Amino acid sequence: MKDFSQFIEVIKEFNDLFDTLIPIEQKKLDAAVKNQVSFVEECMNKEQAAILRLRGLEKRREEAQKALGMEELTFRQILEKAPEDVRPVLKPLFDTLSQQVQTFQSVTTSSKDIIEVNLHNIQNSLQNASAGEQVYSPKGVSENSKETHFTSRSV
Repeated sequence: MKDFSQFIEVIKEFNDLFDTLIPIEQKKLDAAVKNQVSFVEECMNKEQAAILRLRGLEKRREEAQKALGMEELTFRQILEKAPEDVRPVLKPLFDTLSQQVQTFQSVTTSSKDIIEVNLHNIQNSLQNASAGEQVYSPKGVSENSKETHFTSRSV
C-alpha cells in the first residue's frame, strides 16, 4: 500500500498558500480600482514571494506524485486510483483547492483588466494632452516646458 501522507501534506500546503494569495489579490484589485499605485505595487511584491513558494510546492507535488507512481495523473484520476481509506481525505482537499484556484483566477483576471484599463487611460491622457498642459516624460521632466528648476543650475 502506498503512503499518501506526503502528497496530502503538499495539497494542504497548496490550500494554505491560496488562503494567503486570494486576499492579497483582492487587495490588489481594490487598490487598482481606487488608483492606489503604491498598494498595487506592495501587493505585487507579496505575490512574487508567494509565487516562489508556489513553485516549490509544485515541485514537491510532482515528487510526491512520482513516489506514488502517479506522476502523469490528474487529481481526479489520483482520487479514482487512491485506496478507499484515503479518498475521504483527498476529495475535500481537492475540492477546496479547485475552488480556491478558480477564485484566485477570477480575481487575478479582474485585477489585470482594471490595471490594463488604468494604463490605457494614462496613455490616452498623455496622447491627448494639449500644448499648454504640462506632460512629464519618464525621467520626470516636463516635455512642454523650457523652464529649468533652480536645482538644475550650477551654483
